[in-house]
Amino acid sequence: MKKQGLLEISVNVVKAVLFVSLIFTICIYIYYGVINRADVLAVEPVRFIENWNVLGKDGTEYAVGRGYVDEKAYYKDIVIRSTLPEDVEANEYLFFYTRKDVAVYVNGELRDDFVEERDVNIPGGSVKSFYLMIPLKESDAGAEIKIIRSSSINDGLIVAETFISTRFGAFAYMMQNGGLSFILSFIVLIFSFVALVVSIVLRFMYKMKIYMTYGALGIFIIAFWLLTDSFMFPFVFGVYHVNGVLNYLSCFMIPFAPAIYLNSVQRGRHKISVSVIMITAAVNGVLWPLLHFTGICPFYYIRTIVNIILVGMAVAAIVILVIDDVKGNVSDYRYTFVGFLGFLICCIIELSMILLTTTNESLPMVIGLAFLLVFVVIEQVDELRRTNLEKQRAIDVSEAKTRFLASMSHEIRTPINAILGMNEMILRENKDKVIGEYARNVKASGKMLLMLVNDVLDFSKIEAGKLEITQARFLVSEMLRDVVSLVKERADEKSLEFKTEITDEIPNEMISDEFRIRQILVNLIGNAVKYTEKGTVMLRLGGSYEGDLYNLHLVVKDTGKGIRKGDQKHLFEAFTRVDEKANANIEGTGLGLAIVKSIVDSMKGTLGVESEYGVGSEFWVKLPVKYVSKKPLPENFLEIGSESDGAYESCDFTAPEARILAVDDNQSNLTIVKLFLKRTGITPDLCRTGTRAAQLCREKKYDLILLDHMMPTPDGIETLHLIKSDAASLNRETKTVVLTANAVVGSRQKYLEEGFDDYLTKPLDAGLLEQTVRRMLPRDKVLLREEKDSAQEKTESAGEKVFDADEIVFDTALDKDFDEVEEGASPIRRRLASIDGLDYETALGYCAGEEELLEEIVRDIAKDGPERAERMRDSLAKKDVKAYGIEAHTIKSTMATIGLKAFSERAKQHEFAAKDNQTEFINKEAEDFIQAYLEICRKLEG
Repeated sequence: MKKQGLLEISVNVVKAVLFVSLIFTICIYIYYGVINRADVLAVEPVRFIENWNVLGKDGTEYAVGRGYVDEKAYYKDIVIRSTLPEDVEANEYLFFYTRKDVAVYVNGELRDDFVEERDVNIPGGSVKSFYLMIPLKESDAGAEIKIIRSSSINDGLIVAETFISTRFGAFAYMMQNGGLSFILSFIVLIFSFVALVVSIVLRFMYKMKIYMTYGALGIFIIAFWLLTDSFMFPFVFGVYHVNGVLNYLSCFMIPFAPAIYLNSVQRGRHKISVSVIMITAAVNGVLWPLLHFTGICPFYYIRTIVNIILVGMAVAAIVILVIDDVKGNVSDYRYTFVGFLGFLICCIIELSMILLTTTNESLPMVIGLAFLLVFVVIEQVDELRRTNLEKQRAIDVSEAKTRFLASMSHEIRTPINAILGMNEMILRENKDKVIGEYARNVKASGKMLLMLVNDVLDFSKIEAGKLEITQARFLVSEMLRDVVSLVKERADEKSLEFKTEITDEIPNEMISDEFRIRQILVNLIGNAVKYTEKGTVMLRLGGSYEGDLYNLHLVVKDTGKGIRKGDQKHLFEAFTRVDEKANANIEGTGLGLAIVKSIVDSMKGTLGVESEYGVGSEFWVKLPVKYVSKKPLPENFLEIGSESDGAYESCDFTAPEARILAVDDNQSNLTIVKLFLKRTGITPDLCRTGTRAAQLCREKKYDLILLDHMMPTPDGIETLHLIKSDAASLNRETKTVVLTANAVVGSRQKYLEEGFDDYLTKPLDAGLLEQTVRRMLPRDKVLLREEKDSAQEKTESAGEKVFDADEIVFDTALDKDFDEVEEGASPIRRRLASIDGLDYETALGYCAGEEELLEEIVRDIAKDGPERAERMRDSLAKKDVKAYGIEAHTIKSTMATIGLKAFSERAKQHEFAAKDNQTEFINKEAEDFIQAYLEICRKLEG
């Protein structure tokens, strides 16, 4: 059991004390506040004047009681008389409610009066009855009281409810009669205001529609209407008459916000009905205030009409809700439906009581309002919950897409790695000019294929806002030659004239992201060729110097279809293709220009287009780049390139003394690394497991470690941590570079955070690998070209043997799995022909047509089979699905490399089953899969 710390103990103590305190407080209230009420606060009495005499029109008096009503008595100067009680005290008042002019006499003396024209400065005058307070004296005991009223109020009420009490007594009396509604309305007002503020904050935070905004606003308005309708408003807030005007104005506004809210949650399904309600509410809210404030018809005289209109709108809203329920459409707003239905029923009860009785009790409306507020908040919470679920689903989909892109990256880059890697060796070692030209075309096409793969991967990075821009030196002439060679063939196929023009002096050697600039040009020129049927496509280059930077100006102009003005604003949106009907026969996903826009933005450049429909288009890009020198790009760079391409670029250093460890569970990848390092004079130590790598790091000090990520346990990251944390390791500080086909968003940062010093993606670029190795090796281990030539001269003059990179072979002492190809072996083609489903041409293509290289790879795969099968069975026994998936991933890649596409797909099923933890499928199919794999390995071994 985990031991609790000081904080946990403190929290538990506070919880216990809080619980006990609450129970104790409740007991005190129940006993002393409800059961034992011996010591309660005495309430000052309210004494009603029950007997009154009314002076009629004919001058005769007749006796009546309090609350006397004569519906026919609409005459002015109504006089009523009575006698004050014998026990009147100095701090008491005479209370009665009125709306029109009134004068109060005590023993014939005018004690107080109310004159609307004098006492009310609000336009339209007094529109709501209020309590008039007449101060009394002790000497007024038993005195005669006479009240002269200008007219009757409340439909013929002659004698209003009149009583004598103190301020506190009157307040207590009103609290007993309408205080509950007033307090509840005030509470609802506060909570609705909080809900309104919260909804506004959420609207700005989430940048989305928060339906609760109008629901809370409507509830706030109705609660305010209930407050202003109460006789207690003047007593609490200390203002008279204004509450009457506010009460009517808020009454007119009642339908607005609920109608908007209901329409929002119903997604606009009842357009006509809701439109009628909104138009009626708008007319109601404009017409009557206009008539009131112009003095034509005060609010007081139209209250019945307004109430009938409000009842009609409430009934219409109920009908809409019932229709929506019958059609089964309320599931999207089920909580609001219940809240609205309850509130509208309470509204009808409240309005019916107002129309049919004289009561001022607003309790039904308050209950309905609180009911609605609760369900509006619940609805919004549910909406946010659903939004978060959808957001999580979107994140899950995005992560699934990222995993798919990672798998696709491995899937596609592995064979491209073999193609470009072996082609690189042909370029290095070939002496035939024609074959060299073929190899250069393969390289250009391979880079184009790689660029297409990167387009998809880059879009993933763009979506995440993590498109990486690197800075490196490059020659503009070489970059342009590659771009032109890629697009010119497509232009020639359509009989288009392709031109290049240099308008300004451009530095040939720049520092920027060559790959991204190449990507921009290929996309822009490719689009120009794609949408131009006849005429010309031109690439124009220029720019200007500005301090340490050069503003590179790239223009691609064509005589194609052009773009309409209205479509130009959508050009740079992802998956958008303009004028799709006219361009239906043209292939494309609409990603190219979106990627170009993101690249240009990331490089802090600008991008624009000028186009005339039917005439052509001109896309221009301005990029700030650094330059090494002002030596200009030659105007005839294409011709110079074609003459000099026969000589393949040589390595500018060697490092025969350097010690490098290469770790990868895929032997063909290790073969590529070995061959790529051949001309540097480096003989790397090779091993295929992380455990073996950690062991070698205990035995030997290396200058650099090249470490694959996707390996069986331990994988590359775990191996790195194992080496770094091993006290006996000699390579805890050795620089380590990860080699991976994982090129999706955030990969580089992830590997750097794990402790790697650099990151190289597969397929490996020979030049980039060489430069990375050169940068990572200690300076004393690197022999630059000029230093190498000098050392070679000295060595030759001394009669010593000169180091020859071509003599480098594997160090078989370190890894017995790497055997050399035996001389006199039977032809590889004859051996592979016995394997069903194996495409020999595909296998040979991955090895650049070199049967010796293919035989080496086949031999490695065959020798590795039994050991890999044993690891897979061991993983199944330990229920280690992850390890099983890694082995299946390796089999998938190796089988594709030797042309066994069907079996590669089968391995892919097992890899993805492991990723998705489909143990039932794996347990059922694994042994057959392993047996089939071993059978293939036996046939490969011959």
